[in-house]
Amino acid sequence: MIKKLLIPLLLVFGTGAFAQISMFPATESFDATFTEGTDVAFIPNWTGNLVNPTATATRIFRDETVYFSDPAALSIIPTSSFTGDVRVSLDMTSASSLAFSFKAKSMLNGDGTGTRNVILTMETSLDAGSTWIGTQQIASLPNADQADFADYSYALPAAANNQAAVLVRFKVTRGDGSGTAGKLIIDDVSIAQSNTPQLAVDETAMTFDQILGAPSPAHTVNVSGSNLTGDITLSATAGFEISLSDATGFTNALTLTPGGGIVNETIVYVRMNALSAGSYTGTLTISTTGVSDAVVNLSGVTVAVNVTDPEPFYLQPEAGPVFTAWDPASAINTFPEHMAFWTHSVTDPSLDVQFVEDWHCLYNLTNRSRFSGEGDNGVSFINTGNSQFTGVCDGSDPTQATGAMIDNGRAGAIVLALNTNADNLCGCDTFVDSADLNWTGRTILKNNRVYGLRMQYRIGNGNGNPNAGWTEFPQVQEYISGDDNTSQDIVTPLPAECLNQNFVEIRWVYYYISGTGSRAQLALDDIGFTNVVLGTPDLEINNRFSFYPNPANGNMIYFNAAADVTLSDISGKEIMRAENTTELNISNLSKGIYFIRNAAGNVLKLIR
Repeated sequence: MIKKLLIPLLLVFGTGAFAQISMFPATESFDATFTEGTDVAFIPNWTGNLVNPTATATRIFRDETVYFSDPAALSIIPTSSFTGDVRVSLDMTSASSLAFSFKAKSMLNGDGTGTRNVILTMETSLDAGSTWIGTQQIASLPNADQADFADYSYALPAAANNQAAVLVRFKVTRGDGSGTAGKLIIDDVSIAQSNTPQLAVDETAMTFDQILGAPSPAHTVNVSGSNLTGDITLSATAGFEISLSDATGFTNALTLTPGGGIVNETIVYVRMNALSAGSYTGTLTISTTGVSDAVVNLSGVTVAVNVTDPEPFYLQPEAGPVFTAWDPASAINTFPEHMAFWTHSVTDPSLDVQFVEDWHCLYNLTNRSRFSGEGDNGVSFINTGNSQFTGVCDGSDPTQATGAMIDNGRAGAIVLALNTNADNLCGCDTFVDSADLNWTGRTILKNNRVYGLRMQYRIGNGNGNPNAGWTEFPQVQEYISGDDNTSQDIVTPLPAECLNQNFVEIRWVYYYISGTGSRAQLALDDIGFTNVVLGTPDLEINNRFSFYPNPANGNMIYFNAAADVTLSDISGKEIMRAENTTELNISNLSKGIYFIRNAAGNVLKLIR
């Protein structure tokens, strides 16, 4: 071990939690006795969330056994209920481009069976800890006795330059695995100005789930740099894309150009967009001159969709009911006329859950996730922690209790298809002026978790993608779980853009709202139409010219029929024009309001 050369901090204000280090370079070797307690300044300018006596060797403590240089070091042991949080307070009014450098290693904690790494993350706050920037994982070390200390560093983000109140946090957590995590030892900290190029990236790995035909939801990584002598370049491997916008501009390569050697913290959006089903791995490589590349490991699975778009129900005055009952003895792979049942793989789904395939199991199952025929009470949804065993699903092995389970086996949505084009009624020039859709939501079992049935619509079938083009009703239409064996009759007026269309889909999404424990079992029943009113030609406006989705968050919009269209911005400036088109690529449009005019002079508003 090395005898410490005691280098005092050049300026230390008191011993309170609000003292600051204000002159640099500064050092800390943890020679002084620690003050113990919760949220305490254990040495000047350093606070800890739970500082214990040296003898206990738990949480945060002064380690007099293992250190880089005597007599002591700072040790932190995270647990399942404790995250180590050590903060250093800086006054950088007259300082910029500061970096922390220090020695660190891990040591065995527990009986040796724990397999969790101890993880050190560092970050900076300029608002007393309300928000944190410049987040970086500095080290992930094993639960084992490392022989030697290694050098580590953390460069503060450029936003901290010349700021009067800066906090830097050492955040120590447990990694994946089982049992205990290792003990982290930190020693001989130096805080000094650095002219070395610095690159900061706050992620090391990302995992994606993609439904084939549409990109995955985007993840984010924050990138920044200081003392730079060249651009920061970002490159994603095939199957993955990056952008500086969450909606447009996705590509495989980006460049961030510094100003005065600085790239302030920049959000980069990363998504998976593979062209075929399968498992993928790749990397996002972030590079700049004079710094080792930062590599974010990317992985994900792309799943092909296989859902039914039902034959539409023809809307007309005096039409009979659409759906009134579903027999539990109904055969597998069958659905009520004009309807389909869609599934996914998420135990507690949100409203943006990605649907993958149809329900392919029996309707008389009594446990696990399922759609159930409820006879005159319609069809019910319930999810549990598991999907069905394959033999139970199709009835080939009703007693199967181990082995293979069906993929994407969670009850998800009931879909109804409609044709609302009045021309189909008589071949004459008429149109549907209004219509009300009536339906009943039921609670079969309330249970503990609150669930809802949320109603959404789209024009067309999303070009075969079950997850594209869905829109909320102007007023939210939903049924929320209530007491056992209760129901609510709901009347939903169809929005104007749903009328006079050859193909419209309505869906009821079974989604999680709150709570723990068993999930509510809900049913959908008694679907039908009332107040179907036909209009006369002289009252017709422009119902037949429409597009979806709107608002448009993706790269494409789709028209209900081929049209000559002109797209203009809010000032009236023409942006683009297309002839006899059923779709329009709007990837180059910025967020805002636009107007689309067809050859007949009808104008629709587009929200980007």
